[in-house]
Amino acid sequence: MTLNEKKSQVIRIGRSYREEVNCISINGKPVQFVVELKYLGWHILSADRFKVSLHHMRVLFSEPVLQHLVNVYCKPYLLYGADVINWNNSDISSITHAFNSALCKVYRVKFQLLDSIYDFTNQRDIVHDIALRRGRYEHKLLSSNN
Repeated sequence: MTLNEKKSQVIRIGRSYREEVNCISINGKPVQFVVELKYLGWHILSADRFKVSLHHMRVLFSEPVLQHLVNVYCKPYLLYGADVINWNNSDISSITHAFNSALCKVYRVKFQLLDSIYDFTNQRDIVHDIALRRGRYEHKLLSSNN
């Protein structure tokens, strides 16, 4: 088996990971010591115990995927009870701010550009969703036999 010294790296893990060690070589050429290396998609860090960096994994999500995650996991919490609770303007403002803040972070834009994001992604403001839920609830109440 032949090893390619240009693609080979050494990372130290354990209590003495910071201590200097002798040079390791392949075919007379030194192998590079690194503090982070990528192996099978994982970024392994030099540390006192086995540790991986999750930073690189977070960056892999595209903006549409992050928006989908916000819509699927965060929006339901914000809209919980929206059909039956008659929120005041302050409550609606807080909910809108929370949702818009999430979208601003996803798309790395300021609040002033959110209307463009809503248009581009064919999504409506969360206030529209609140009104829609409220309207459906009232319609069900009116069409109910009770």
